Amino acid sequence: MMRRMQTVGAMAGSIALIAGLAACGSSAASTATTSSTTRSSSWDGNGAPSYLVTPGTGTSLTAPAQNTSFVCSTPIPTPTGLVPFPGVLTAGTAPWVSGNKVNLSQVPAVPGSIHMASVFKVTTTDTTRTFTGNGIPSTPVGTFPIPSNSAAYKYYAALPAVGYANAAEIPIQPYDLSVSVPVHPVVNATPTCIPALPTGVTLTGAVWHLEMAADSQGHLYSPDSVLPLDTCQGHPYMGQYHYHGYSWKCFPKALQGTAGKQSPLMGYAIDGFGVYGPRGADGKVITNAQLDECHGMVSKVMFNGKSQSIYHYVLNNEYPYSIGCFRGTPTQLSSAMQMTGPAPSSSSSTTTTMPAAMPGM
Repeated sequence: MMRRMQTVGAMAGSIALIAGLAACGSSAASTATTSSTTRSSSWDGNGAPSYLVTPGTGTSLTAPAQNTSFVCSTPIPTPTGLVPFPGVLTAGTAPWVSGNKVNLSQVPAVPGSIHMASVFKVTTTDTTRTFTGNGIPSTPVGTFPIPSNSAAYKYYAALPAVGYANAAEIPIQPYDLSVSVPVHPVVNATPTCIPALPTGVTLTGAVWHLEMAADSQGHLYSPDSVLPLDTCQGHPYMGQYHYHGYSWKCFPKALQGTAGKQSPLMGYAIDGFGVYGPRGADGKVITNAQLDECHGMVSKVMFNGKSQSIYHYVLNNEYPYSIGCFRGTPTQLSSAMQMTGPAPSSSSSTTTTMPAAMPGM
């Protein structure tokens, strides 16, 4: 979650999330249904999982598929200039990663449980659902800037950030959250790649972000495999607080639902389809084997106030955890949502134009 770098040279040693990507289409892919019953996870969808399944080196990002993200291609900035979009993921090597698992008990979570002033409103017409607010969630957040005496500090402090001594100094700040999506989204014949960092809006008033990060050489990673998050599975990037995947500890009971029963609606993707928790109609966790290439499925859920069989996305503990691509048409995000605009003021930086790929986490 670093601020964007003023120059390519300032990116040395950084880890970067991709944003401002150009929208693109994809090849045809089928929509998953509840017909598959294969279960590969030992987590039952109740409470916190012990681990997250993280992608291995060589996992493709250039086409819709299970167990990955489909990302719109863009050059990656590095200390020596732009490099082509690598199109594949690299396995993270943080101490809490073992094989294909992020061992959550070993992650040095960002400390703190702070309630900030959250403003959030959902307005619905016959055709449009609009979310407005200040981007601050109703859930507690970690302490950002990160305390220097915390175990998480060194992982952020190692990253440079324009306008700050290092990435550990970046705070959570309000911003203009404004997103409009269709009330009655339509599944397209082919999935669409993810064009920007925000992928959905939670009913807590914050957003979900794309599950991808890049280092200063242009290698791409799953964010959970390279940086600690707070206890709500979130952190800020350019001041914008966001979640990565499912916040099993901090979402209120109304969004978590009842153990052993189907998970309720937790938010909306920016194409208008609902995002639900990890338990299906049978009360058991939904695994990636049951989901399509965009991390979604068709089943009966409560949507628009009634029980209906409709496409929706699912949050679980297997990469990409939330939204892997869009089965509907993603809405055009505002510049504030895409975090395009001037750099933070400091004695060592000047206002510059946002590069196609924004350095940061």
